[in-house]
Amino acid sequence: MYLLCYGRSENAKKTGQRLIDGIGGRWIDGDDFLSGGTVVPEETGDAAIIMLLPLEAAVRISREMIPESMRKLPVFCVSAEGLFACVIRKGGTDEASSCFGIFDSIKKILGGKCFTEFGSGEDVGGSLTEVASRYGMAVSSKELLDKVDGRLKKGLPVRIFTDLKVAYGDPVLDPMVYELKKYPADMREDFIKQYYQSRLDAQKEGAATDVFITCSRLEGITDSGVLGLTPKIMSIGMEQRTRTDPEYAAEGIRESLENHMIEPLSVGTIAVPYTTRENDTVKRVAEEFGAQIVSYENSELSAAKPPLKMTFAPEKINDTATAACYLASGGGDIVIRRNSSVTGIVFSLAVKKGSVLLS
Repeated sequence: MYLLCYGRSENAKKTGQRLIDGIGGRWIDGDDFLSGGTVVPEETGDAAIIMLLPLEAAVRISREMIPESMRKLPVFCVSAEGLFACVIRKGGTDEASSCFGIFDSIKKILGGKCFTEFGSGEDVGGSLTEVASRYGMAVSSKELLDKVDGRLKKGLPVRIFTDLKVAYGDPVLDPMVYELKKYPADMREDFIKQYYQSRLDAQKEGAATDVFITCSRLEGITDSGVLGLTPKIMSIGMEQRTRTDPEYAAEGIRESLENHMIEPLSVGTIAVPYTTRENDTVKRVAEEFGAQIVSYENSELSAAKPPLKMTFAPEKINDTATAACYLASGGGDIVIRRNSSVTGIVFSLAVKKGSVLLS
């Protein structure tokens, strides 16, 4: 273990020196934070930053001053007199043993009179099981979901990667446990690269479980060691132009979605004109995706204003498929427009408006 102690009062120097003598480490100063040049000897094992300051000052420095090169280190606040100690940040440690092993050593040196606890990590920890249930998400591995929730229950951080509109339900508490990384549409390639990197990380002993909340199709997600959560927030709008075999239509639309790198499990709604709601093909497509059927009158479809300009092609002026999925999504974004890869069927795809809330 190796402690990087920071403080300047006489009491802080005395307490800090007790910790350095008992555990190991050295003093650092403000220049170390500004330059980010502090190096921890490799042979020392686990390391941490010790703020021998009032709690409010330690928290502010931890948030605003610690450079990126030192952000993987746990941060502790210890009062100058050594009568109080707490964990400010667990850092990039994957397991509680690394951070709290250091903390236990600090408490032993400070003695039994040192006040060290306010409550359990459950006071701020979240639950992805509840989030998955709320949005009807498909879960790639129940075992991994339980593992992630176990981390959250202890207040340990979990990395979440997404190419959807995902937001914190509580902007103050949620960032303490969820490390949310968003990828816009033009960074799809980077999103896929991160997935494969997370797969490699999952193979390492003790690596943290990463979570991907997405409607994108991720190859081999069920065996990857990475947790995939797929919300059913996609709506398919369908037009049937000629009589089509229901099985052929269902299989064809599924294949087309997969070719567009869309996870079929994300489809929650099949939207059609009111006159075709009882059509056998419509029913079979809905069954294929485990989706509900919604229908609209022609007047509703004509009045819809999807965020796309109509073309001058006559067959695209009355864009029933796009209008239907747009209405079913509550005015969300159009993902696929007028795909005709399935003979006799035209379909569009839209994602539900709004954000997936983590809290």
